[in-house]
Amino acid sequence: MIPVMRHKTSYAALAVSAALLASCSGCSGSDDVELGTDWKGSQTFVTASVSGHTVVVGINPEAHHAQSLAVVPRKDGDDDVLAPQLVQLADGTWWLSTPRKGERPDRLFTLNTARHALDEKDDTERLRALVPGKSLVAAVPDSSGSDQRAATAAGGTTGVLVRDAKTWKKVRDVRVPGPVTLAASDPSSDTVCLATGQGSGVKASVLDLATGRTRQVGDADGVQVQQLACPAGTPVLVGTPTRNNLGTTVKLTLRNTAGATVVSAVGGRVDAVQASKDTVVVAVNIGQDSDLIELDRRSGRELRRVTVKGMDSSSLLRHTRDGWVMVSDDTAAVVDLDKGTSRTFDLPGTLTSF
Repeated sequence: MIPVMRHKTSYAALAVSAALLASCSGCSGSDDVELGTDWKGSQTFVTASVSGHTVVVGINPEAHHAQSLAVVPRKDGDDDVLAPQLVQLADGTWWLSTPRKGERPDRLFTLNTARHALDEKDDTERLRALVPGKSLVAAVPDSSGSDQRAATAAGGTTGVLVRDAKTWKKVRDVRVPGPVTLAASDPSSDTVCLATGQGSGVKASVLDLATGRTRQVGDADGVQVQQLACPAGTPVLVGTPTRNNLGTTVKLTLRNTAGATVVSAVGGRVDAVQASKDTVVVAVNIGQDSDLIELDRRSGRELRRVTVKGMDSSSLLRHTRDGWVMVSDDTAAVVDLDKGTSRTFDLPGTLTSF
């Protein structure tokens, strides 16, 4: 899920640029940052602030550790407030962008895991929240600031730019109901799920990137929506009821509506969600701990649950071959829902993107 606003604690979307500018000199390290070498074992990546530097961190869920792997070089005009964006595209490549002040183009990098470095790319525009599909990428405007004002001026719609993920060539420009507050996609499908509105007033739609057509699929029906997933083009809206009493036990309720799945969590705060054809996995905060809960997507029956002690939030939830990876501000956890176990370990710095 991608909140369509570039804050320090929540971003995960990036796209492709075709022209190789240069290999990134200065990305390999810094006198203030000790770099590791576990590029091969790292199954997922985030960026973190380490000794005042933005650093790419590799997470090895099998070994239960996280290492600083490369320092992102700074340039004049970099924005110190907006978060970097980091995402894995459908072809397996990882892309990083760092925002710049004003309307300047973002700086783009690819994670070159073979050379253990960052390769810098060129781009010609300021990036927005970019949501990758199977072969296409949707660029969705920020839901705050100038992008939202532009959407309001356009009669309550938002312009979404669709690009080819390999060539970065513009495919089409589509107007969707807006402003968009949440966006999510599935790398197995060239469809993007969009949400407009906030809280219990969220409405969902699905954009077909290949045709540019948008279809409405309903609303959250009283649920204060906090997260969104999009398995194969079906919105999964997850949040808490309007009256949510926090407690020590979390209960999830799932219902399938016309074209969407709605999950309500009583007793906690929904931090992250991932969904597939058969299941929905939700990370719910319950104070100093978090529950990772798996539901059957058809019946809503709870299949598995693990409580992760000391995980007071989850800004990231990704599935790897060695379990689910959850990441908070400075801590990561690997959760095995089959075995009912979890293991936490420290990040080398404070999370800035995921």
